[in-house]
Parts: sequence; structure tokens; C-alpha cells
Amino acid sequence: MKAILAAIRARIRQRVWHWLDQRIPAAAEQKLRQHMLFVFPTPFGFALLALVVLLYILGTNYQNNLVILLGYLLLVLCLAAILLAFLNLHHTIVKAEVPGDTCVGESVHIMLHLQRTSGLPQTLQLGWQDEAFMLATGHTQLLTLAAVKRGYHAIPRLKLQSVYPFGLVRCWSYVRLDCNYWVFPKPRLSQFSALQAKDNSGNREEWSGQRQYQPGDAWRQLDWKRFSRQQQLMVHQYSAVSQPLREIWLTADARIDGLEAQLSDLAARAQLHEQTAQPFGLRLAQREVAIGVGPAHLRQVLQELALC
Repeated sequence: MKAILAAIRARIRQRVWHWLDQRIPAAAEQKLRQHMLFVFPTPFGFALLALVVLLYILGTNYQNNLVILLGYLLLVLCLAAILLAFLNLHHTIVKAEVPGDTCVGESVHIMLHLQRTSGLPQTLQLGWQDEAFMLATGHTQLLTLAAVKRGYHAIPRLKLQSVYPFGLVRCWSYVRLDCNYWVFPKPRLSQFSALQAKDNSGNREEWSGQRQYQPGDAWRQLDWKRFSRQQQLMVHQYSAVSQPLREIWLTADARIDGLEAQLSDLAARAQLHEQTAQPFGLRLAQREVAIGVGPAHLRQVLQELALC
């Protein structure tokens, strides 16, 4: 029985989201207008309306004009709350941006900007369509999302609601913003790549000459043979010679089990080559990124890995 009810609720929710997609299509910037705002009484508002009905019945039965007047005043209060709650959100401009990319397992930070010519809405609550709310306190709000799956994702539908001014009615809107974010594989070197990186780390040192000994020089660099012949302390000098740059193609390591582990290893290797300014490219089964270097090239490679 519970499964049937859950399936019915899911079906109704799906139809509601589909209807909202047609009524409020996605846009980079949304301005809350009349067709985007919904108003409905809160439980406290329903209780007040029930009190109005009760006062009207008592006033008419006992012919008490003061009781009827009190009922009318409470009804006017309810109608005024509907109008004020609507005007509180009306013409509010909402837009969002993602400051940067993220990796699987981290949080996506989304900057939400609110703007209106007559000041910000009062007691406005923000949240995703299925998550808890937070109170908006300024023009810019920081919302977070859990980066669970890699890829190129659109932010979920945003819910804005307010019970201003009396808590009798709730005015809300579901806003779809055309804002996307990237989730890259989490960089993690495999044991095979870690051993290879350790073997290739560092630069070679070649002998470049000798100089006079100075206090503080390491004794292991002294030329003891020359000292025994000429009684003169000389110190060997070495210069670092960097390895010549070569083009590197990143491919998936078949020794690594699992697609996610292979992508994490490729992401870590790509970042390692970028740090050393080593030109590299990417070759996968159906994807290829040409040889390149630089932050833009690294981001392109990570984007291809995220879409695998």
C-alpha cells in the first residue's frame, strides 16, 4: 500500500514539474511576475478564516452587529495579507552564477543574486525544490549543492517563499534558472601512476666545475684527491639539467579496475603534467583532445573526462 501511494505521489509530482516547465521556462534571469507567483493560506490563515465563519454565524444568529463587524475586520485582514504577500515578491529579479568548477564528492557553490527597484522582499526564504530553506539576508546569497555525479549539470529548480507580513498566507514561486556547472572526476593517482611519477620526478644533476671551499659547504662535495696532491680545498659544483619536454598522450590504464578509478587517475595525471608545463593530450575510445598546455587545455581535458 505504501509503495502504491509513493508511486502515485511521484507521478503527481512529475506532472506538476512538467506543468511548471511549460508555465515557467528556464531563463538566465527570472523576473517574478503574476503568473509565476502562487498564494495559499497557511494553517494559521485557515484557522483565522474558520474563526471568521464562526463569528459570522454567531453574529447572525444572535443579531449581534459587533460580532459581525469583528468577523468582517478579520476577513479584510486576510484579504490584505494576500495582496501584501503578492506585492512582497512581485517584480523581484533572480539570477544565479557558478564561480568555479568542482570535483565529485565536493560541494558546488552557487551565487544567487536578488534585485528589485523598491528594495528586497521581506522575510524571504530560499531553497531547492526538495531541500530545506534558508533565510535571505542580502542581495547575494550562497547556496550549495552536493556534487554526487560527474558531468555537466543544470541547477535544480529554486523555490522562493514568504509568509510576510502576518503569516496568514504563503506566497511562493518555483524558478528555473538557466545555469549549469561542471563536476569533474576526483583526481586520484593509481599505484601504477604514482610509482611512475616518483621515478620521473626531479631533474638530473651534471658536474659543472669546482670552486674554492667556503665555510658551510658539505664535506661530501670536497675534492679529497686534489687536496691530497695540492693541499688545496676545492668543492665540486653541480647544475640541474631539466628533462627535455616531449608530447605525452594520456590513455586509460587497463590495469586499473573500474571506469571511475581510471578517470580519476587520468584527471590526476593531467593536473600533474599541467603543473610541470608538460604538453599532453587525451586519447580515449571515442574522445580525443589534441596536444596542448595551459589552464584552458587542462579544463578541456577534464570536461571530456567528465562526459565519459
